[in-house]
Amino acid sequence: MFALSNEEWRNVTILCKFLKVLYDVTCVFSDSNYPTTNVYFRGVWKVHKILLYTVKGLYSFLTPMVKQMQEKFNKYWAEYSLILSCAAILDPRYKLNYVQYCFNTIYGIHASDFVETILSNLRLLFDEYVKKSKSTSSSLAGSSNVSDKNPIDSGLDEHNDNSTDFGGYFDESDDYKRYLNESSTRSEKSQLDIYLEELELELNSQIDVLDYWSKSSVRYNDLSLLASDLLAIPILTLASESTFSMCKKVITPLRSSLKPKTVQATVCLDDWMRAKGFSAEIGCKKDDEDDVSSVAF
Repeated sequence: MFALSNEEWRNVTILCKFLKVLYDVTCVFSDSNYPTTNVYFRGVWKVHKILLYTVKGLYSFLTPMVKQMQEKFNKYWAEYSLILSCAAILDPRYKLNYVQYCFNTIYGIHASDFVETILSNLRLLFDEYVKKSKSTSSSLAGSSNVSDKNPIDSGLDEHNDNSTDFGGYFDESDDYKRYLNESSTRSEKSQLDIYLEELELELNSQIDVLDYWSKSSVRYNDLSLLASDLLAIPILTLASESTFSMCKKVITPLRSSLKPKTVQATVCLDDWMRAKGFSAEIGCKKDDEDDVSSVAF
């Protein structure tokens, strides 16, 4: 009497395929190896796409459930994280073309606006790393020149500021190099541009992206520093076995979702309690404050 009909079996099969996408993304994000930011964009996009595809009503029995899921999804992921989307571009399997493809499948003609925002911010971030690298190099070069300075050469520099003192016979190579540096245009391709123009690796190839950038540090010294900082951010610190746990949520010093204002209020409360002589431990208090009821923190 509990046997399923052919249509019900078909619905079960469709439901399993739908849930399989969510399950796979969850497993990637909850990997025990603590996946880095480069997997964020592709995972969120897969969930976003399947919700849009399913809510169109192709499978009417799923539509009510998927609409509720979509509302929850849009609450948190309607706007893709900018910094984590930049990390997707720094994955040699994805780069800019894959990000463009993903946004085209979701936003259509408006995809270019999202892509341009991500790329422009990535360029700004890269420029900051270039400036930092140049300032570091300049300071090191300056300290080296000061220490290697010969007093006799210094005296010559003071008396030879005017090139006409040499009758026009002097080595112009240093002056020419200085001229080239001052007149160089910004048309030169940056490390980021060169990286983006290279062909992507196979989409589903298995690589260690941090190891890739470590080995590419010679070619892309500035870009590799940026990539290492972005890609080293863990996507999730939640243990995989706790993802589908039915137990209640537990806030610990290592895992919490408190908002900044709540954290600030909690820190202030802790400070006030200590000022009044209370301990931060639950149910504990100083011996001289027995007349005051303990406060749980």
